[in-house]
Amino acid sequence: MDANRNIIGTADRECVHREGLWHQTFHCWLFREEKGKIRLLLQLRHPDKKAHPNHLDVTAAGHLLHGEQISDGVRELEEELGIKAHYRACIPLGIWREEIIGDGWIDREFIHVHLYECHDRIQTFQLQPEEVSGLFEVELPLMEQLIQKEKVEAELTGTIQLEDGRHREEKRRVTLQDFVPYSPGYYQMVLKALKEITGDER
Repeated sequence: MDANRNIIGTADRECVHREGLWHQTFHCWLFREEKGKIRLLLQLRHPDKKAHPNHLDVTAAGHLLHGEQISDGVRELEEELGIKAHYRACIPLGIWREEIIGDGWIDREFIHVHLYECHDRIQTFQLQPEEVSGLFEVELPLMEQLIQKEKVEAELTGTIQLEDGRHREEKRRVTLQDFVPYSPGYYQMVLKALKEITGDER
């Protein structure tokens, strides 16, 4: 795509990131409620990932391929988390324009952002081994404090998936540098929408 979201052709993923071409992606932030508290689920990226290894990221995400519709992106939930979900259960938040420049690559995305309420504990998810190392949870107010730099550090509880598919519970102290460096506005938009949808205005 060009900068105005007009389709101009096709390219493989390596070319897209090498040349900094605009493209469409699908993001889905999973959340759940427990004991009256809203918890956002964060994916721990695999250490072998080229971009942002071992960083906390949106729960499930992926590129939209040529010819795919936005709704096709829901496949990422099954591929990365083992969740069979229908797109109609996703809550669309619109399109966010994001640019991240890394070492030797430029990622320019039109992100189709969604929320999805899940009712399962993270220990029951079957993670895609080559993509996702684990899942962590963060309560909504704490995530806000981190993004707004009101807190420097937080302790998150999560699970790491072992090679045999079993899960090991883990607590991890994290800072903002442990998250994929999306623009602060992107995180703030997601958190604001989540507060409005859940009625959690604390």
